[in-house]
Amino acid sequence: MDLDPRYLQTFFVVSRERGFSRAAAVLHRTQPAVSYQVRQLEEQLGAVLFDRTTRTLTLTDAGAKLHALCERFFDEFGRLARGLQAGDAPAEPLRIASVSGFGRYVLYPLLARERLAAPYSLRFPTAEQVFESLEDGACDVGFVYLPHVSSRLLTAPVWREQLVLVGPPGAKGKTFPRLEAFEDLTFVTYDECEYVFGKWFEGHYGRQPRSMRGTYHFEELEEVVSTVAAGHGWSILPDHCVAQAARQGTVVIAPAPGRKQVTNLIYSVQRANAPENPSALRLIDALRAAGEATAPRSKPRRRSSNPDTRSPRVASPRRTTTF
Repeated sequence: MDLDPRYLQTFFVVSRERGFSRAAAVLHRTQPAVSYQVRQLEEQLGAVLFDRTTRTLTLTDAGAKLHALCERFFDEFGRLARGLQAGDAPAEPLRIASVSGFGRYVLYPLLARERLAAPYSLRFPTAEQVFESLEDGACDVGFVYLPHVSSRLLTAPVWREQLVLVGPPGAKGKTFPRLEAFEDLTFVTYDECEYVFGKWFEGHYGRQPRSMRGTYHFEELEEVVSTVAAGHGWSILPDHCVAQAARQGTVVIAPAPGRKQVTNLIYSVQRANAPENPSALRLIDALRAAGEATAPRSKPRRRSSNPDTRSPRVASPRRTTTF
């Protein structure tokens, strides 16, 4: 369908002025010319835009929808034109989607400190919803806790988090040398905790407990930490989610069995066929730099072939692997 943009402008002025005569005066045209253009637009759309049976000109449902669309279009066009005349076109917002724990405790604080060249939007869906948003084109860059095998997505590690067992303040000093000890505990769970719990138990004991008792379940991690602090159970969380509560003494981080650490990588994800987004690359670089700055220094060691024991800086988001 080929619409004459002049018809849209004429319709918009008529709907805004609520009359053909007033619109004709604003547009410096004759009333018959204005009426003709609106009729042509209605024929092209196959819909009546104005209710002409009343003394006051009113919009039909179709006309109201088109008016709202024109309002957004002409507003955006005006801002773009002003920006181009000033030599500074407005930047498109960077659309970010991240799993909640990393997004709330690491990503948003970093965004608050960093000055990106473009504005941004930030959502906290599930990992599967992050992948769906990227594949649908509704998101520019995503952050998840596990890679996704897809020829349409580019994945690269950008952050390392340590998974920790967290208990109430009265549990300070309690240790768990045997896996069976967890069968006597109650756990506070949260959405997508199966991956975190499973990885922690596999990393420390090589298997899962035969049974686990749950007490409370939440969507977000703030409620999990508060419930553990109130003495209603234990939980396993990324370290950055409990760092402040542990410093304040409202929760305790249990000693790792055998002093072994279980870590997990956070991955950035972008569409493979999307144009390179400078704002997304700057954000990824800032995350990697912040991760390197906060990582504890250790003695040099041989590089492992296990991806969860390699430093995220070995992979560049500009030269990432296509899965």
